[in-house]
Amino acid sequence: MKRIYPRSIADKFYLSWLLESYITTLQDSPLQLRVKALSYDSDIPESIFYRLMNLHKNRDDGPNIDAEDLHILFSNIMYRFPTVKIWREPNGKIFFEM
Repeated sequence: MKRIYPRSIADKFYLSWLLESYITTLQDSPLQLRVKALSYDSDIPESIFYRLMNLHKNRDDGPNIDAEDLHILFSNIMYRFPTVKIWREPNGKIFFEM
């Protein structure tokens, strides 16, 4: 397995998909963390979370968003949850370790 660091990824659509997977994992985990709580803790509006999470589904918004926007959001979340790690298995599947 190879550890994934979102900061090293430049594809904003892949980052958007990864962000959605990451947040879904946090919601389904024993933490039961919601976007509203992440928004409150990071002082970033919920609408930004949803906009960046849905970029891979709504590619029309692509020109308005840079990979750096997603890097900033990931940094804010990962700072608060440093024990959650992202791994890529040899078959390409993503795995979140808590």
